[in-house]
Amino acid sequence: MIMIRKIFLFFFLLTLPVPLYAQPSVVFEEEVYDFGRIESGQAVEHSFEFINAGNEDLLIEKIVSS
Repeated sequence: MIMIRKIFLFFFLLTLPVPLYAQPSVVFEEEVYDFGRIESGQAVEHSFEFINAGNEDLLIEKIVSS
């Protein structure tokens, strides 16, 4: 029984660092943009530029705005 626990612990510790290092990481150039005063009906737009600073593919699956 002790041998099984040691084997389990070994494999657990062996796989632990993988998720910590293989992750996407989004870094935005700016996180907030103030449009200032906008007249009713006026169309405005702004692009937020970002990079993936991680070492895994970054998948953007859903975007919601307010």
